[in-house]
Amino acid sequence: MGRAARAIPAEGYHDDPDAVSLHTTPDDYTYDDALEISGLPPSYADSEADSNVAAQAPIRHVPPPTTRTDHNNPTFKNGKPIVCETTTYMDTRYDTDPISLEDIIRSCAQTAPVPLVYIMGTHKETVKRGDKKETSEITDFRIVINLQRYLRRNFDDRDTTAMDLVTVENGEKTYRGTIMKTRAPGAKQDIEVGMQKATLTEWCHRYCASPRMLRTFRLRRVITGFDETQLKNRLEGVIRATNYRGHISITFPVEDQNVDIYTSNRINQWRLKTWVCWIFYLTFLWIFTWPFLFFATKRYAIVRAGWPFSITDAHGNKTYTTVSEEQWFEKWHVAVRRLALDRFQGEASEEMMSGVIARPDDPPMPGTISTGHAGVDNAMGILTQGFQVARAIQGGGGLGRGLQGGWGYDN
Repeated sequence: MGRAARAIPAEGYHDDPDAVSLHTTPDDYTYDDALEISGLPPSYADSEADSNVAAQAPIRHVPPPTTRTDHNNPTFKNGKPIVCETTTYMDTRYDTDPISLEDIIRSCAQTAPVPLVYIMGTHKETVKRGDKKETSEITDFRIVINLQRYLRRNFDDRDTTAMDLVTVENGEKTYRGTIMKTRAPGAKQDIEVGMQKATLTEWCHRYCASPRMLRTFRLRRVITGFDETQLKNRLEGVIRATNYRGHISITFPVEDQNVDIYTSNRINQWRLKTWVCWIFYLTFLWIFTWPFLFFATKRYAIVRAGWPFSITDAHGNKTYTTVSEEQWFEKWHVAVRRLALDRFQGEASEEMMSGVIARPDDPPMPGTISTGHAGVDNAMGILTQGFQVARAIQGGGGLGRGLQGGWGYDN
């Protein structure tokens, strides 16, 4: 599902989230192959902005992306951002040499996945054009924060001691060189019959000994012990405190969470080329190739590299790799609030957020005027609220919505 690229030490194919593919693997092997047209949502264009001439200008500086996904031009599917989840490798050594295969797996496991905090605020705006009304979604802010450094002890990029590389248990249903998910022979649900689970070395030997031409071997890099719900609630609360009335979406996509190793042959090379995939989609040949690839490909998904945000012991006590969710929130919530008020869109580095926190004051709420003179500000605030009430009544929102003030509400 992506364009070809060079990887060291092997020739690799690195997936592009915008590319289509002939991948046919289901469940945890599911790829976003559907064609779709998407781009940046319209810029914030609330009519209140006309009166905001004296307000502080929004942040324009955006640091270079620190991930493979371009967060300045994101794509979305079902309202969720699409990130580069999978890196693909292909080399003849990995087809038949179990030692080389194990080496590349252990090497890839040393790289932590990239957990992201994706904070978005949107509202709907209805414009009357003649006898018709057109409704569009306006993005008020989009803040992307990288949490990868919190998965390494002492924030040391070279420290991999927190990572735990394990193979699946016999009772777990997964791909074991099969087309469908299965348990190990002799294992039923959580009951295992007198056999130890296979080691990574043994699985690599099984993979290389298979005569099947089409094979894939997946390494999953998972994040454990991270309380998304707690952090989501705290972040939503701090944004609502700015008097924001729009729709808030806080998600936690993970980039580079999978590594797929494909056997080296012409079919697998073609299925990873974007232009070939487009030909098959446009000519509807995928109707025939999809069933063939599904039944012809043997899949191995039996090894995981666990990167803990925290570890809970038998007594319920948590030990954090670096900081807790609450400590992270306390350090950065001021920056999140101010970036939202600035209507910032893009990836926010910690260096940028530190600079935002160093400001003496919060930026004014969008749609208001801050001249530094209390009397003038109060007078303009009353006038602005009058316009808000008039617009709310005209748009069918009623008097209550106009009086509640705030910014980013549907209109």
